[in-house]
Amino acid sequence: MRETEETTSMTTDETSSTTRRRIIKAGVAAGAGVGAAAVVATPAAADPGQPVLIGVANDAGTTETVLRGGSALAPTLTVDAPSTRPPLVLTPTPAAAIPQELPTGSLAVTPSGELVIGGKGGARAYVNTSRWANRTMAVPPQRILDTRALSTYSANILAGSTGVTSGKLNAGKVIHLTVKNVPPALAEKATAAYVNITVAGTVSAGVLTAYSSSIAKPQTSSLNWWGPNQILSNLVEVQLGSYNGNALSFAIHVNAATSVIVDVSGLILSSPGTY
Repeated sequence: MRETEETTSMTTDETSSTTRRRIIKAGVAAGAGVGAAAVVATPAAADPGQPVLIGVANDAGTTETVLRGGSALAPTLTVDAPSTRPPLVLTPTPAAAIPQELPTGSLAVTPSGELVIGGKGGARAYVNTSRWANRTMAVPPQRILDTRALSTYSANILAGSTGVTSGKLNAGKVIHLTVKNVPPALAEKATAAYVNITVAGTVSAGVLTAYSSSIAKPQTSSLNWWGPNQILSNLVEVQLGSYNGNALSFAIHVNAATSVIVDVSGLILSSPGTY
């Protein structure tokens, strides 16, 4: 856990700057609480009693380290470290070991990579989860299927192409697709994708279902149409799975014949990089 606190009572410049110098001199860069570890730059030791030391993984249990200092001209405390070392390292803590109420500013990280922070009034909040923080990434739209020109997209089709005749996916048929050719899905381990699915040249009313290739077809609908000769589309977030050992895949099923077009516009990444 980490609690950061800036001095709000402005006494004298000497008091504030002295406090700031003491923190920098001591090398106190961050607090180490439950399962937290910090790495800071020179010098090699913190003040007596402080849990954060240079190059040492610190587990202070429930002990908190409070940063005080700053001034009106330079209120921010910075963390400095060699370019080859991270300024702060948080080691995972089991979620059950993280208190439900955390002092405001306290930090912890779970084994699944979720960053937990003590919010207003000690409320526990998640600020980095696999669903929201830095994981959802828009990509240049890329078409991975058009049953009207099936051979053009064969690199993205894992199975089910035999269910397509005359440019339409036949009633009751399933086609399995992969997003491995959509950067950076393969390198950054995509777990889900945003796909715009279009049906065209419908024959009769029907339902399309998009779902992970790792599961049985659910009794749900991703896109509906109500008659012949329609063109309709819908943006769908679909979980990715595996088909015959091929990861990053999902399936599309229709209960009535129609042409199907699939465009990928976003990815959810388990190991996001910087782009």
